[in-house]
Amino acid sequence: LYSPLASSLRGGRASKVRDMPVDMKALLARERERRRAAASGQPDAAATTSSSAAATAPVVMAPRRKISLRDFDVGERAGVRGLHYVPDFISPDEERAILAGIHAPGTESRWVRSGRRRVANYGGVPSSSEVTEPPPPFAAALLEAIAAAGIVDERTAPNHVLVNEYVAPAGISPHNDGDVYAPHVAIVTLKGAALMDFWPNDGSVTVDDDRHDCDERDPTPIAQVLLRPRSLLLYTGDAYGLRHGIRHRDVDAVTDRCVNAKVAGADVGDEVERGRVRYSVVFVRKGRG
Repeated sequence: LYSPLASSLRGGRASKVRDMPVDMKALLARERERRRAAASGQPDAAATTSSSAAATAPVVMAPRRKISLRDFDVGERAGVRGLHYVPDFISPDEERAILAGIHAPGTESRWVRSGRRRVANYGGVPSSSEVTEPPPPFAAALLEAIAAAGIVDERTAPNHVLVNEYVAPAGISPHNDGDVYAPHVAIVTLKGAALMDFWPNDGSVTVDDDRHDCDERDPTPIAQVLLRPRSLLLYTGDAYGLRHGIRHRDVDAVTDRCVNAKVAGADVGDEVERGRVRYSVVFVRKGRG
């Protein structure tokens, strides 16, 4: 693990951008193309180009020591079990290498517009429990570091990765991950910061197209987590069952609901600028057994 870096805090204003629904038709078409290529014994062109390009810029992760998740439990003070935040889980050099892998030549075909963000999906259709391909090199190296640190075990190790690209002020609508990703989700944040809100699960239908903002009409969240660049967030157990989202804005205001403010180097009342772009690498476990 690495020492926390100095915080960069300054004011700003929130703004809105136009919503666009996720292009599930394009996502499904790309998945069908990959499956046809696999069935015919021919390599998929986009996947082959992506793997080849990523191999030219290998991601080398420093050895990890085992950690105790109890030491990184930030949800306890809010009565939320299973909310863990590890600051500076990766180094700046590792972050740059992962970003190079994300943007390796040939990976552009992976990106699909989903509301205010773009998503690159590795492993099959997100809503399906079927896993159709191994993780790309940048994700495999990061996953190995997560496993080596003892954050996940072999039985529940992630086998699917989604990369989200948020250009400020983009966020993500309140949602619940449902059963397909249980029992946990691990998120590594790159380049920019954001404040994630958590609410009790009220049974609302999950919205995938980001049409609904987490705005001031929503109930006060029971917890918030400030996601700093290079940090890792793991939510499992009770925390996994909560609804969560990120508000659409350029600057986040740290409130007394922020359960990791101290470890993230922030104080209540601080305004944290997100930066122009933020990436989240989301690791999940699909399927059972």
